[in-house]
Amino acid sequence: MLNRKRFFALLLTLIMLFSIHMDALVYADWTTSIYENRSETIIAKGVKHEQLQRFTDTGWVNINVLRISLSEPSNTIDLLMGPKGLSEKARLSEMVNQNEKIVGAINGDFFMTTNSSTIGPMVKDGQLLATPFSKPDQMATFNITNEGMPYIAPWVSTKIELQGSNAFTLNIGLVNKETDYNSSVILYTPHWGLKAPVPHKNLTNPTYLVVENDMVKQITAATADGIDIPANGYVILASSSSSERIRQSLLLEDPVSLSFTAQPDLNSLALTLGGGATLVKNGVASSTFTHNISGSHPRTALGISRDKQEVLFVTVDGRTASYTGVTQQELANIMVYLGAYEAMNLDGGGSTEMMVRPLGENIKKIVNNLSDGSERRLMNGIGVVNNAPITDLSGIILEAQDKNVFVNTSRQLTLKAYDKNHNPLNIDWNKVTWEVSGVQGIVQGSSFRPATAGRAVVTAQYNGTTASLALHVLDNPVRLKLSPGTLTLGANGERQLQATLVNEDGYSASIHPRELSFNIPAGLGFVDDRGFFKASAQGATGLIRATYGNLEAYIAAAVGSQDQVIDNFEKVTGAYLSFPAEVTGSYELASVAKEGSYSGKLSYDFTATDATRAAYLVFNNGGIHLEQRPSKIGMWVFGNEGGGHWLRARAVGADGTAQVIDLVSSIDWEGWKYVEANVPSTMKAPIKLERIYVVQTDPLIKNTGSILIDQLTASYPINFQGTVPTPASPADKRNVKAEAKGENSFRFFAHGLVSGIDTLQDKMVVTKMAELSNKEAEMNLFTEGVDSSLSGALKKPVFLGNNGHGSSKYKNSLFIKLDNNKGGLRETNVSQWSWFLQTMENLDAGSVFVVLPKPLAFKDPLEEKLFKDTLKKAKDNKNADIWVFTPSTNGFTVTPEDGIRYVTLKAFPKSNDYDIFTQLQYMRFTVNEDQVTYEILPMYTK
Repeated sequence: MLNRKRFFALLLTLIMLFSIHMDALVYADWTTSIYENRSETIIAKGVKHEQLQRFTDTGWVNINVLRISLSEPSNTIDLLMGPKGLSEKARLSEMVNQNEKIVGAINGDFFMTTNSSTIGPMVKDGQLLATPFSKPDQMATFNITNEGMPYIAPWVSTKIELQGSNAFTLNIGLVNKETDYNSSVILYTPHWGLKAPVPHKNLTNPTYLVVENDMVKQITAATADGIDIPANGYVILASSSSSERIRQSLLLEDPVSLSFTAQPDLNSLALTLGGGATLVKNGVASSTFTHNISGSHPRTALGISRDKQEVLFVTVDGRTASYTGVTQQELANIMVYLGAYEAMNLDGGGSTEMMVRPLGENIKKIVNNLSDGSERRLMNGIGVVNNAPITDLSGIILEAQDKNVFVNTSRQLTLKAYDKNHNPLNIDWNKVTWEVSGVQGIVQGSSFRPATAGRAVVTAQYNGTTASLALHVLDNPVRLKLSPGTLTLGANGERQLQATLVNEDGYSASIHPRELSFNIPAGLGFVDDRGFFKASAQGATGLIRATYGNLEAYIAAAVGSQDQVIDNFEKVTGAYLSFPAEVTGSYELASVAKEGSYSGKLSYDFTATDATRAAYLVFNNGGIHLEQRPSKIGMWVFGNEGGGHWLRARAVGADGTAQVIDLVSSIDWEGWKYVEANVPSTMKAPIKLERIYVVQTDPLIKNTGSILIDQLTASYPINFQGTVPTPASPADKRNVKAEAKGENSFRFFAHGLVSGIDTLQDKMVVTKMAELSNKEAEMNLFTEGVDSSLSGALKKPVFLGNNGHGSSKYKNSLFIKLDNNKGGLRETNVSQWSWFLQTMENLDAGSVFVVLPKPLAFKDPLEEKLFKDTLKKAKDNKNADIWVFTPSTNGFTVTPEDGIRYVTLKAFPKSNDYDIFTQLQYMRFTVNEDQVTYEILPMYTK
């Protein structure tokens, strides 16, 4: 009786120890973040770049800020446009690279996607470069006066007159714009480009008036080639009755002049940039907007401080798996938070972009995450020019792309120098000296090569300045990884190879391919000094073998392809379809072709709705039948009227699964261009290519147009037919039998979900599980639920990772459960994040076991990274042995990664058909003070 009392008393104590402690629900907006990462760097005298990344209850917000001091005389805000003027859109990088003194820039005004026209005005040094379109009072402008004073206000009015002899006057409605409005009169200056454009087809009787040195030089009907703009003059394009007035009132060599009247006064302005709504006025965020872009999107904004001595360039990322973007109201609040007393909205979405010249570098870089994956062509931008003179050396920066490196391999170092004005300086490498501490190693040139493992500090000394870099030197690699694992290239193509070494604790470091030995079949290609595989000119397949010591890895390579034209568009093979119903358009053959006599013409009108719009070419008979899965689908596209829209295709596999194939994110080129995209390898043949379509998701982009398509082609790779060897998996040093040998030592039984126990054999297995646990372990761990038939038979405490969050301390070990049932911790219950971060910060345990009810594959990759980084930080700072448990239906595995071991626990039963001797296992963990070990054991032995 006494023994039973002691047993139940002990059991009650253990149950109390394993009770779950829950935090109250905590919600956050973007200003009260769950987690924040902030950095700031002075990139030029009076110019600071800030990066603010916040994790909130609604996801991640990523903000880039450029703070520009106007009190610094070397700083000038400049209006940016493409190298060919306003007649042609250009990428922000093309605008920025025209002036090496530009240290930072953002995208500018909203613009028409069908032609080259900003929505708002542009002024530079008192010259009106572009007028606004209608309703300028609803759109804000950013202005800087000749005295250097910035302000934000709507554009009030513009009046432009052409004045000639005999009291002739002609009102000019637009400057450097394109329009389809008949009776319009447009002024084209050299800022437009070399030629005035071809008039829109809606303009009747279009006429060019060419003026040079204030004299009429030409009056002619508009042509399909446009007309040259004199360097010392301009061209006026008139139509309808205005065209007739010019022809009747002006003669060659007549003197003419232009009269400009504007509010604000052009002569007072050094710069004007148009934009969207006012976001902040007098330090207060607007609650209503004259121009509102609804929804969460990437955003760009411009702000001014209260003392008008600082201008802020701001971008907010969006439309990615982690960054969803912000609303216009949230953007206004962000601008107030950042210190803006006045602020205005700029073009966002796929246009949002910021470029910065990093400290110590000459080449400008994109610092935000482009939502389209590449730069969009823009009408204008705004940048900061810094003319601070080159001065004496101020500091150096030492960096490496990978701060892990293996013994007897090399790590490339980057050393940058800057002067007292934060200008980049060239380095005389003959004057650089190096010092290595913590490990044995040398620096040759700019490459560090360690000889022993440990924590290394590499220090560079240069002309009296020093910079240090901490590196983790690893040893005993057990695995070599090569990427990509399969390689398919066209003739003479190339692809960069990535190589990584991994040690037994899952710590990894990149290694340059030149440090590997390669065995490549003759005629396939070679690996060059850059680490690129260069394919041969002829088709071939083979196995690339790379070795490092006794480690090996393989790449299955195929060079060349077989191309098959699956539609030449010489006859109609499909029909037009739109989404939604408000979208109109057509599909027909056109006599302009890349090859043959005809091409397919897909026309669209995206002006009738703000919703996502699409215009489809739907192929007959359910689609073009492809017996085998091609590696790529491609076609020639004539893009003059592509409008910057997406071009996509839709294909359906044999299992009925549809896949969208992104051919190009923006149709933004002139003439013919070949575009192609990979067909997902998961698609099962035979495949039907159902449709090709143009699509637009941005509610601001509304236009009409058409594209021509020709020579629709399926590319089939030359496949590698051999077998790729699988290198042997290294033995895990933790996978050993060990005794529990200390006062804080214990064993626990671990398994996945146990449910659906409904057969006699199932019940026998459950009895066996309980027998093993009760005999071998002090406690039990399951990733999900446990059937009552098992829980009732277990005599030791059970820790379940089924739902909710909390922790239990047992001896010197902490058991944590987190809930990722909805694809992540935040979406499931945001309050657990704050609790988890605090728990790991205050960790006081030698071993940590984290249990989640779903596999570790978060919807949000940044959230998953934060989860793993939190564990790594706790391991490094607290010297804890950390294990993470997730469920699986396939088996028991342990995968080391950066010192953390990730365990999958198999569920039971997976099916009613199983062999008890070969398919039933469990895991037994032994926890000791020095380390945790495990065994994967059979439940039954013969």
